[in-house]
Formats: sequence, C-alpha cells, structure tokens
Amino acid sequence: MTQLRNSQTKINGNQSNSFKIGKDDSANASSLTSHIALSTQAKVRKDTVYNWSGIQPISKKNQVQFPKNAERISELLRTTMGKVHVIGSGLSYEQIMSLSMDDETGVILNMENFKGLVRMSDCSATFGASTSVNDIISILGQHDRMLPCSPGVIGIQTIAGSIATGTHGQGLFQSTYSDIVKSMRVVLPSGVITDIDENSELPLQAFIASIGMLGVILEVEIYTTERRVFHCRKSAVGYDEFLKDYEEWNRKYEYVKAWWFPETDQCHLWEVDEACPKLASKFLNTSKETPLELTDASDAMNDTVDKYMNALSHDTKSDSKSSQPQFQTVKRFADSKDLVGYSEQILCKGIPVPQINCEIAVPLDRFKEATEALHKWNETNPGRLHYPFIYRATGKSKAWMSPAFSGESVWIGFLVYVAEDGTVRSDGMETMREIQKILSSFGGLPHWGKHFAKEEFRFGSKIENWNKFFQFRKSLDPTDKMFSKTLSQVYESQLFQKRKSYQHFYAAQ
Repeated sequence: MTQLRNSQTKINGNQSNSFKIGKDDSANASSLTSHIALSTQAKVRKDTVYNWSGIQPISKKNQVQFPKNAERISELLRTTMGKVHVIGSGLSYEQIMSLSMDDETGVILNMENFKGLVRMSDCSATFGASTSVNDIISILGQHDRMLPCSPGVIGIQTIAGSIATGTHGQGLFQSTYSDIVKSMRVVLPSGVITDIDENSELPLQAFIASIGMLGVILEVEIYTTERRVFHCRKSAVGYDEFLKDYEEWNRKYEYVKAWWFPETDQCHLWEVDEACPKLASKFLNTSKETPLELTDASDAMNDTVDKYMNALSHDTKSDSKSSQPQFQTVKRFADSKDLVGYSEQILCKGIPVPQINCEIAVPLDRFKEATEALHKWNETNPGRLHYPFIYRATGKSKAWMSPAFSGESVWIGFLVYVAEDGTVRSDGMETMREIQKILSSFGGLPHWGKHFAKEEFRFGSKIENWNKFFQFRKSLDPTDKMFSKTLSQVYESQLFQKRKSYQHFYAAQ
C-alpha cells in the first residue's frame, strides 16, 4: 500500500469564498468573484497569432516567416528594418517575443523547419532548435540514452525555447535545461552564423537562458547519459512535516516534487530515485509503454481533491464531472499509486490547460520563511486559489540570467485556470500579483517563460550578472533588433528602480 504520512490530517472547514454573480451584481464585482474575459479575442481575430492559451497576441499572421535554412535567417536579420523575434511552441505567457500589431517592418521567425536529430556521439546529441522535448526524449530512448537532468512538466516545448527561458524540472543534483547544453549554433543579430561552446570567445553562459535577445538558435548540442529506470514513492504529509523536512527530502532523493494545498494544509509528495535492480528488471520485462503501478490506490488526498474540485468547478464555470482538462490536473492526486518507469513517464506528464501561471524561484535557505508567509496570506485570503502551490528545488545554474545562478533554489508555482469562455476569477490577476510580491520579498525571481509582474522584482540587484548581460547584449545588437518591447520594459523598470534608490539616498543625506 502507498506509504501514508499523517493520513489523518484534518481537513479544515473553510468554505471557498467563490460566489456566483448574476447580471445585476456588477456593482459588487470587486468584492465577489465575477469573471473577466481574457482569451475571447483569439476566437474572433483570425488574422492574429496568439500564445497557446489564446490570451496574449504574438503577431499578425502576415508578420510570420518560415525560413528553411540558416542563410535565409542571416539575410532577414541583416535586411529587416524592424524587430526580429522567434516563436517556438507559444507556451510563454508574457509577450517576451511579441511584435506590435502595427509594426509593418517587423518579422517573427517560425523555426518549424529546424527540427530533428542532427548528430549523436557517445555522450551528446545535437538537435534542431524546434525539436520538441518529447521528441528528444523519444529519440534518445531509442539509443538507450536520456537527458542528464529532470525533464520539465510539458514535453511539447521546443528545446530552444526551454533553454532560452530556463525551463527546469526538479532535483538539487541538477539544474535547468540550460545547464545540459554543450554547444549551440546561433545566428547573431548581425547575421553572422557562429558556434558557441564553453571554450568559445562568446560566453556560452550568456546565450543559455538569454530569452531570445542574443540571436536565433539553429542547433543545440546537449549532454546525454545512460537511460535509467526510476521509482516514484507517493505519500500524503501534513504542512508541519513539509515545512520541517522538505530540504532534507531534496538532499536524500534525486528528484522531489511537492504540492501544498493550503485550504486543507495537506501536501502530496513525490520522492523519486533510481529503481533498485529488482524493480527495474520487473519494469523492463513489461512493454515499457507505461509506468508500472506498484501499490493499491491511496485515498489519503481524496477529501482535499474533492474540496479543490468544487472550487475549480465554480471558478471555471464547468461541471467537475466533465472531461475538461483542468479537472484532470486535480483528479490525479486522488487514489495515487507508487510508480516505476522512465523519468519522463513519471515527471513529464503535465496537462496543458489555459491558465495564468506564475513560478518564483526563492533561495532554498529561505524556503521556510517564504512558505510561512504564504500560509499567513492564505489564512487571510481563503479560497483565492483553486490549485495547490507547486514546489520544485534545483541546484545552481551556470546561466547568467537564471534565477538559480546564485545557488540552490526552490521554485514555487501557483496558477489560476482560464474558463472555456476565456474568463478568470475577477481577483485572479490580483492574487497572482499579491503572491509574487510576497515571494519577491524573500529574494524571489520569476521564471522567464511564465507570467510575472515586472514591477515587483529587483532583477538588477538579485541577478548577479544583470548589468554584464545587458552590456554584452548591446554589444551584439546595438540597434536593439532582437530586444523585444516587453524585455526592454523589464530592463527600463530596473533603471527606474535604481534611479529611485539614488534619489532616496541623496534625500537622506
């Protein structure tokens, strides 16, 4: 039977503060949970390319180019008068690579012609920039190889996009996708085609997690390792145990993932390590198409799941018994079973659902106080979240712009789902901002590919190589051709904060 810890954790009686608003209740919308439309434009504006959730416009369709070779990309970078940006799977929430709709000279590059295995050696493999993580895992598996890092949750992401945004899985013994890069082939903003590795004059550490600002990635060479079989132990634990032992779990197990449900103070915990020879052999003697289920189903999380399903049903205006994907993301915590299988079969099983998704990296040594602050916030604001907080720790990253560059970090994720009609709770965006503000005060920095409120973060003082990176960026792209509006606003916001700090200093003097 699945191991249970504190399986009798009390489910508190707090009722969700979600209320249904009728047509005559608009005057009270600020205090209740009406819904605001976000993604309905995607169903109307057929001439526009949107991100995957249909919320953020990326460009007009006639602004998109589909280059077939590096020479064409080089030509476009040399001759295009406006901005040049790159689109991958469209998973990023913020408009980090979007074009203005009225930019008649700008270009979005769709890299769909750059995918697949290019070459493979004993310890590395090179893929086209647009190859999905799912395809890379599959190709490596055919050669009995695997990624040397934990896979992220969503496998449809392109390898270039996952590297550029610093996408990560979990585990203190590894870091992000950016950190498994051995070399890259890139077209610089000047149109020059060049190879970059750890020994090149151009620093590889700047190009990984560069958010599309330093050039167009053509190929990525990543390290690989021998394929292994893993054992995932699932359990239900109480909040106090989670707070006390989370760091210890991460130092004991290769991969650890935890979901904290603040409405009930239960946590769903995954502890993942390489399977023992007996369990590995048992799995390898199956078809290997799905992970092996080891235990009877545990119902330790079922009451918590029911509570969150009801809140989610209300907030997305849908029947929880329907097949809509947001409910599947919560149902999977019920009747849980221990698993044995390949790492991607266990860890790369995210269900893409339209959502406002935030993830903030906090130094691991501030995990407890940051979580206690979130606990206090939830006590004051019960029912504001219909999905648990997600905790994933990683080791230090070598990427200059990674929030994990300074050392071990815990990434705390939180989200609000978008209903089928393109609406979210009226307090949804404010909830996202309030939590970001709390985590920022503990040294938190956001995931570059997810939603973040730039005004809440001190990037310039928290990212050690911030000034170094942007000076380097300017040297490669003096006309700011690949410097998007959103990222330039992030940069400008830090200059404003710096000027404001100086003013306060001199006023005090």
